[in-house]
Amino acid sequence: MRIRWTIRIATAAGLLTLAAGVAAGGGTARAAARPTTPAATGATTAAATTAGYLAGGQLNGVAATSAGNAWAVGATGPIGRPSTLLLHWNGKTWARAAGVKPVAGSLTAIAAVSATNAWAVGYTGWPNPAKPERTLLMHWNGKSWATVTTPKPVAGGFSAVSVAGGDAWAVGTAPLSAALIWHWNGKSWARSATPRVPGGVDLLGVAQTSASTAWAGGEITPNGQNSDLLLRWNGRTWSRVPFPMQGVYHYLNGIAAGPKGTAWAVGQNAAASTSATLGMYWNGRAWAASKESVPAGGNFNAVAADGGTAWAVGTDFRNRATLTLIARWTGKGWLKVASPTPTGNATLTAVAAASATSAWAVGYTGLITPRTLLLHWNGKSWS
Repeated sequence: MRIRWTIRIATAAGLLTLAAGVAAGGGTARAAARPTTPAATGATTAAATTAGYLAGGQLNGVAATSAGNAWAVGATGPIGRPSTLLLHWNGKTWARAAGVKPVAGSLTAIAAVSATNAWAVGYTGWPNPAKPERTLLMHWNGKSWATVTTPKPVAGGFSAVSVAGGDAWAVGTAPLSAALIWHWNGKSWARSATPRVPGGVDLLGVAQTSASTAWAGGEITPNGQNSDLLLRWNGRTWSRVPFPMQGVYHYLNGIAAGPKGTAWAVGQNAAASTSATLGMYWNGRAWAASKESVPAGGNFNAVAADGGTAWAVGTDFRNRATLTLIARWTGKGWLKVASPTPTGNATLTAVAAASATSAWAVGYTGLITPRTLLLHWNGKSWS
């Protein structure tokens, strides 16, 4: 499980990225589009408000089943010593989920199909020999959250989770930078075999589009160069799928299933001197790069379906600042929409839509002392 933090400093010539990483068991760390630990020590006290929940740390994932029910996950605490954070929205306020005791580690993603069925994933432990990282998988049954212990947690960590009907998938990275995929068949979890690919593997997104088709994406590091990775499940096995774009330095950070077997995948195109958003669309037969009306200089970290359309969120590097980035699917590509950036810098890491008039985007503000960030869509604007 790669633990990475990133600070970007705007200069007259462009963006200077300072990145530090720990790759358990080896591997190459790169500047993370979707970090899994707070970037630095921040205040751990928090207060719930009608608008959001403010705490030192960051939010990595969000899920919503209705305007009155949503979940957000992340981590609080200093770099190298994070503790899990799980929040609930009851229609009026955000607050820590009742009965959930924080543990050393981080929650990185969450998915929900109803008010009584949700899964959250991440890792426990810290990136040091004293507390080695192990997979973390939690389930909500409508009354309480419980940590899944069968099968036993393994070395590594999960980065994404997807739920569809009675199926669920959790993906991430294991020691020696190996792909990690677990499958829930409605009764039990089991590890799924993955194809061999050159270099280290970091799976960051997963989505199921039918009973026999699922997608997982992320990055690999063949020959020391970061490049894209896209895998397909055909109901029996996982196999690698050719990427629709040529070259290296493409990364997939998120995948979402759309209606009638369609799907979206988003990430970052870092092949050029200026980072740019990356979007792809699966029409049920083939993947193709999407047209994007988003200025260069940013990246997409996550995507979520909203009926027949979708939202993508990430980071926009503009005018010596790190700004929130939100885009709407037009049917052919992504169109940037107005989004607020609180005082200081801000990054959005995840998005979820309950309806056309209620959606949430989460992330963090600040570079040196990050704090949780929650934005809401009311059908007309983000605030």
